Amino acid sequence: MIKDMPKVFWQVQPDNSAWDDWQDMALNTNLLYEVMEPITNDRLSLQESEKYARYRDSRRINALHGAFIDVNPASGDPQFKEISRQRCRQSCEIAAQIGAGYVVFHSSCFPFLRGVYLDSWSDQCAAFYAQLAEEYGLKICVENSMDLDPTPLQKLMEKTESSSVCVCLDIGHANYSRAPLDAWFDQLGPWIGYMHLSDNRGSFDEHLPLGKGNVDWSTADRLWRQLRGEIPMTLEVGGVECVRESLRFLRKCGYFGMGE
Repeated sequence: MIKDMPKVFWQVQPDNSAWDDWQDMALNTNLLYEVMEPITNDRLSLQESEKYARYRDSRRINALHGAFIDVNPASGDPQFKEISRQRCRQSCEIAAQIGAGYVVFHSSCFPFLRGVYLDSWSDQCAAFYAQLAEEYGLKICVENSMDLDPTPLQKLMEKTESSSVCVCLDIGHANYSRAPLDAWFDQLGPWIGYMHLSDNRGSFDEHLPLGKGNVDWSTADRLWRQLRGEIPMTLEVGGVECVRESLRFLRKCGYFGMGE
């Protein structure tokens, strides 16, 4: 690895339906896990299904993708806010149970409102995520999802007082936003501590293998090299074969330090 490049921890999102295949690939390519299945399952509890013991016992878990469907911990409706915060806490509890050090949450900022709304959202989320990070001893990573540009996440990071709250930059999501990729790195660079990689054709979140959409991976690689620190990077590209295809693409192009 070149001296000045950020240190990468490569990750995938396995599932129990193809557990042996995921394990074989992870062992052969030194991949860690960002677990999502306990969150998308109807029941958010590790004890309710023995199969999740596989995750805990794999010793490959570095992160958990937290609850994200309809979750807004700064909702203006007190009941929705309370339920959202419960889901976030459940995610952190699962992370602690299975040995994850990072939890990824989607940004919940409504993309077409700014001003007082954005100030309130960023104030509340900054305080809440810092509280979660301290209470559970985790790194909380807030991911761009429906964001049209980097401004909401920038506001959030400027207001957080915790070094354990950072940005998860999703390159695929940035590709269909209204802002160029450079802007995401320029505005959020100091706080980017985690990344998601997938491809798409610029309109929808397709989770294609890398190189199968129109993401400018050369530019993404150049901008990534300007970052510092340890950055887990998750390939969010579907099943085992899509991950293998993405790894071949990365090695061929030498992107993100792959093969260096």
